[in-house]
Amino acid sequence: MADSRYETYGREDLIQRERDADETGGLRLHYKGQTPPWRIVRRVQPRRQKIEEKLCCGDETARTNLILEGENLQGMVSLYKYRGQVDLVLTDPPYNTGNDFRYNDKWDEDPNDPDLGNIVAAEDGSKHSKWLPFMAPRLWMMHEMLRPGGVIAICIDHRELFRLGMLLDDMFDESNRIGIINWQKSYAPRNDQKHLSTATEYVLVYAKNLDRAKTGLLPRTEAMNSRYLSPDGDPDLWKPGDLTAQGDTSHPTMVYAVQSPFTGELHYPSDGRHWGSEKRRMKVWLELWGSQYAERDLKDGHPKALVIKGAPISNEAKFKPDNPALVAAREAAERIRAAGNWPAAHGRDEGQGTFGMKKYLKNVKQGIVPTTFWSDDDYEEPFEIGSTSWEHEQSGHSQAGINELSAIMGRDHAFDTVKPLRLFKKIIQIWCPSKGVILDAFAGSGTTGHATLELNAESGSGRTFLMIEQGRPEKGDPYARGLTAERVRRAISGIRVDKAGKKSRKAEPLPGGFRFARLTQKVDRDAVLALEREEMVDLLLTSHWDQSERSAAYLRRLPAGDCKYLFAISPRNEGFFLVWTGPGGPTVIDRTTYRAIVEEAQEAKLTPPFHVYARTMNYSGPHVEFYQIPDRILEKLGFNEATTPFSNAKYEQEDTETDAEVEVA
Repeated sequence: MADSRYETYGREDLIQRERDADETGGLRLHYKGQTPPWRIVRRVQPRRQKIEEKLCCGDETARTNLILEGENLQGMVSLYKYRGQVDLVLTDPPYNTGNDFRYNDKWDEDPNDPDLGNIVAAEDGSKHSKWLPFMAPRLWMMHEMLRPGGVIAICIDHRELFRLGMLLDDMFDESNRIGIINWQKSYAPRNDQKHLSTATEYVLVYAKNLDRAKTGLLPRTEAMNSRYLSPDGDPDLWKPGDLTAQGDTSHPTMVYAVQSPFTGELHYPSDGRHWGSEKRRMKVWLELWGSQYAERDLKDGHPKALVIKGAPISNEAKFKPDNPALVAAREAAERIRAAGNWPAAHGRDEGQGTFGMKKYLKNVKQGIVPTTFWSDDDYEEPFEIGSTSWEHEQSGHSQAGINELSAIMGRDHAFDTVKPLRLFKKIIQIWCPSKGVILDAFAGSGTTGHATLELNAESGSGRTFLMIEQGRPEKGDPYARGLTAERVRRAISGIRVDKAGKKSRKAEPLPGGFRFARLTQKVDRDAVLALEREEMVDLLLTSHWDQSERSAAYLRRLPAGDCKYLFAISPRNEGFFLVWTGPGGPTVIDRTTYRAIVEEAQEAKLTPPFHVYARTMNYSGPHVEFYQIPDRILEKLGFNEATTPFSNAKYEQEDTETDAEVEVA
């Protein structure tokens, strides 16, 4: 007999409960109003994206980036073509400070409700149990948007740090945690707390799959490279390096004495270390200084030493400066040293010290690993970050972020917490490949877009950003268009604002552009079929995605009225055609339509195939790929009405049927 407690559970819920039951000793996060995030996400209806041409920036070929105005959960669901395609999620969600977080109680039952709800006050006793169910489905969608090797970097402060960490541990798995960045948001003590000054904030970094994620290198600085010189005239720059390695007890056969050809003194590896190469190679390196070496047992408790043939050692009576063997070795070594371009293994301190090894700049990775308080060491391989601190010199600070925004938008932007460009640029450099896709679902002032464009300009990379911001201009909340998009537009144009509020082109313009789109009505069969032609074109442009064109997956829209059917051209010079004049108009591919499409393609010098959207196809000519309206569009948006219902009643019925199937099985 079925347990009545499970009657409302669907397939994913039962799988989750079984997984939970198998776990022993693990920590689980429970809070009031907790609902499996996928149950909420799957009820979110995709929305149509309306391109606002006046708010776009750059020509069609530069508009690879997107700023989307709308509720972010609905926005991520609607960006179906990017699901599983994002390399880095970088976002700065509300911190639940009592000033920045709004919660709608209806979201638990109807995540499609457009109302944002009221500000959750700092003294609200249930503020945490409101913040968690708000964040959970959004984090779930961010996880779904990531590639298998993708990374999420999410900003937070002390108020929700521990709860966000547990939520991410639960959703991404603790084993996929890359690290916690503790960045210095201010460089002077602040009197904003009774006990401790809040000088730092945090970035939690998780991989979707740690084994497939990559932590990149940061660019080397001129100061780092300046330590590489060539005092001996070597054509390749180098600096002194160590000829020993850690571990005397693990490599006892590699702890022995070597005799200097300059002084005749014996040198051992320092305590706890051993020679870094096998004895045969050590002998070759020593003999490059003009003397022959042989092994000799010194009765010192170590393996045989490498000493100059025929030369005494320091505890013997013959060990004097005028000893012929020592004189010959010293003169040969000095001649080689004077000639320049010394052997790689060389005596330090003008030959008077122990042996070291040249470390060539050309052999050092052209980057530095992200680690705590940049050190002077040159690491060969990146490693996991762990708990990492970044001083404001490396990450910027909050006031710098505010100043950066003020310089572009003026001082009346009303944002008092803005992440610095340096922090976001650094994270993007480390975890987003040069042609990767970055998603920011809480775009705010647009720092992610600005940072991406600056990095592209500095390094010649081609990263793409997707930013979602709520923005409700009809209610006096125009962040998406009045702040987010405008900041990025001014970054591209080089416009800055002086202290008097005067705008002028002061900065170097940044290459790039973006499309601005807003979420409108829910997408279903009836909504698609009710669109006018240009509205249909908008929908086709925003739903198009070709994974083989990942770095340039856009269509160049043609001006309205230029052609009867051709509306866009792909980077491959393939044409996209729409047989649609509006609701009730002709929308069939017949012989006449086909000939007209071929003529437009020839006139535009397009490359086959010809991609044609229409309701029906009565004539099949060569080179035509037919996409049926509205089925193909709905499929591109991630659902099919035949298999994906959206009403709560239908889902409850589906869950009940699924439970019954599980019980019978």
